[in-house]
Parts: sequence; structure tokens; C-alpha cells
Amino acid sequence: MLMGPTAPASVPAEWSKKAIFGAVFAILGFATLWLAFGLLFAGLAAILGHLARYECRGHGLRGRRLATVALWLSYFTMITFPVIALALGLSFPAFQKWRADQGSRHRAESRAQASRLFVACEAYARANRDHYPARWEALSGRFVPAEELADLLQSPYPDGRKVAFEIVPHDRPLLEAIEDSVIVIQEIAPVPVPEISVVYANGRVAGLHNPDHEAP
Repeated sequence: MLMGPTAPASVPAEWSKKAIFGAVFAILGFATLWLAFGLLFAGLAAILGHLARYECRGHGLRGRRLATVALWLSYFTMITFPVIALALGLSFPAFQKWRADQGSRHRAESRAQASRLFVACEAYARANRDHYPARWEALSGRFVPAEELADLLQSPYPDGRKVAFEIVPHDRPLLEAIEDSVIVIQEIAPVPVPEISVVYANGRVAGLHNPDHEAP
């Protein structure tokens, strides 16, 4: 029995390259939403998405749904970006104020610690022929409780040292006329901190420029 000619197998339609690239750019735009060039990717994805839908409808290509997804994702990115930018713009002043308040609080704590250490050093000097201690450990126990001394020496700043204050060598006794210009205790602050606390021989606590400071 003779068989008639078989019908050729149907060839599946090709995928629209515009739909594929549109989806890729849409994903890139969404992934880089927090960056300005994420908008560029989203814009390209929207253009390619529209072209791909027209191409699929007019030429019978595959990828119409993919192009639709690319369009939705690209428009979502373009709408969300200004919302995020506005939110960041409004929150930035609040963050700056919070950061300034934190810095002020840390400076106040630093000065209070330096002042307390000065009082302990003066008490030590009165008991040791007007000599300051060579090491902070000499204050432990009699002049400052050990636990309190550890807290006083600890830097109030994040990532600060455990021993953040040092005794500055100086000749004693001091003339009263120069007590206001001789530093006896100074702070060792982290590099980002612009100011360190110092204590002068007359007990005055002040702030000076941090010699190790590097602006971010």
C-alpha cells in the first residue's frame, strides 16, 4: 500500500530577541534600582518591551509574555526610583542630625572621663610628692575602683581603644601662670573623630583637633 507524502513537521516560531534583551535590561534596572543608571536600563527595557510586543504580534514570534513582564518590571522600576530618592532625601537631614547628636554625646562622655581621670591623678600626686602616676594601673584600687578605671579609660566612640587616654609627661611642680597651657592628660581618639579631649594642669577640660583625623 502506497503512502502519501508526509506533511513537514511544523517549525516552532523563533523567540523575539527584543523580548529577551528587554527582560535582561528590566532585571538589570530593577537590580540597580538604588543607582542612577538603573533608570537607563529600565528605560531601554520599556522600549524593547513595546517593540517586542509589536514584533511578536506582527511576525508571529514567541516572547510576547516575556515582553509584557519586561514592561511591567521596567515601569515599576521607573516609578519606584523617584519614591526611593524622595525618601532618602527627606531622611538624610534626620540622619545627619542623629549623627551630630551622637558625636556631641560621645564628646561629652569623653570630657567627663578625662575630668574624672584628672581628679584621680591629682589625688595620686598629693600622696606621692606631687608626681603623676607612670601608668594608669597605679590608680587602681586606692584612687579609683578597678572596674571604674577600666570604664574611664575605655573610648566612648565606636571602634575606640580600651585605653583611650594617656598621661602627658610634664615637669612638676608647675607655676600657676602656666597651668592653663600645660596639657597633663589627652585622649587618643579614632581616626574619623575630628576632636580629642585634653585636660590642662589647672583642671580645665577642652577639645583640640585630633592629629590623626582624616576626613571621610
